[in-house]
Amino acid sequence: MKTLRFFLLALTLTLFIPSCQHHSTKDKPGNTHITGTFKDGKGKVVAVQRMQGRQPVVVDKDSLTGDDFVLGFDLKHPEILYLNIQGTRQFLPVLATPGQNLEINIDGQNIRNSKIEKGDRNAMAFAGFMKKLDEYSKASKDLENRYRQAIQKNDQDAVKQIQQDYEKQQQQRVQDMFSLAEKNKDNLTGGIILQMITYEQDYDPKRAKNIYDQLAPEVQKSSYAQDALTKIQRDLTTAIGQKAPDFEAPDPNGKPIRMSDILKKSKVLVIDFWASWCRPCRRENPYVVQIYKKYHNKGLNILSVSLDRPGAKDKWLKAIKDDGLDWYHVSNLKFWQDPVARQYGVQSIPATFILDANGVIRAKNLRRDKLEAKIKELLDEANKK
Repeated sequence: MKTLRFFLLALTLTLFIPSCQHHSTKDKPGNTHITGTFKDGKGKVVAVQRMQGRQPVVVDKDSLTGDDFVLGFDLKHPEILYLNIQGTRQFLPVLATPGQNLEINIDGQNIRNSKIEKGDRNAMAFAGFMKKLDEYSKASKDLENRYRQAIQKNDQDAVKQIQQDYEKQQQQRVQDMFSLAEKNKDNLTGGIILQMITYEQDYDPKRAKNIYDQLAPEVQKSSYAQDALTKIQRDLTTAIGQKAPDFEAPDPNGKPIRMSDILKKSKVLVIDFWASWCRPCRRENPYVVQIYKKYHNKGLNILSVSLDRPGAKDKWLKAIKDDGLDWYHVSNLKFWQDPVARQYGVQSIPATFILDANGVIRAKNLRRDKLEAKIKELLDEANKK
């Protein structure tokens, strides 16, 4: 940290020698540097940060005495870092590689519009992908605004149409990301995109594995691609067309229930991941209750797996009662660490797996009319045998 004397000396020099050149990368230690210009940035502080858990931690910062800035730090491996103008909540993600010098022209009005003037192929490809993500974000926000307006007007037809538009938009976004991963298979951005795809609820793990196999060897070895591969291999076991993995978990009375035992009593079994704290889950419950009442006597069973928190058994049981969920329930009360959720690769809820009488996963994450249609289709199919 600068001493007060050093700070006053630097301030004096700045006042009396306003035309002096800003320091170079030689003045900053580290094997990696981010340099550039920030028009009218004098007096501002530019920082580069990394995420540790969910908290940003400053790696280096520069108090601008002119329009130039220099940031220096050590990297052991390629890493996504975040450029920030301190005092604002704006961040620019950049992909930095050890030994690299990134040059960036900062847009002070919106740092996300900043331009990378110089960088290796990894950095430039990643910057292009960030622009795409910003486009997706803007389109989603536009739909969210339309949705809020429709809710305020109680326009149910508009609400339904916007929900359909949002679903199509999300599906298209995932397809676009697959295409971008394929186009960037020779650089780290391909591995990063693939990792992001595996966090999507309804991605195709078979296609993802095919892309992983096409990545350049050095990209496959990256932490991003390796994390993606771990998820892909797990999700291949719960892909549509695969036999659902069996599991056992305690019911509300602490008695262990095995999924395969419930399946024996079913022509169709829906495995429903939810939680009492999950508002989208609770909003869907009335529709699921209607479907259950309509088709239970025809062979439909539901096994709900709750991701409620440790010590929250009372909240779990109250939600079951309040929502009228008159079917099978289990929970380990371990929140996102629930072993069944991890076994099935559940990363967001509500999440559903629709099984036929043989325990084969025939559909995933269907809602309302689509869920009912698939259940009816599978029951009709079972009754023909």
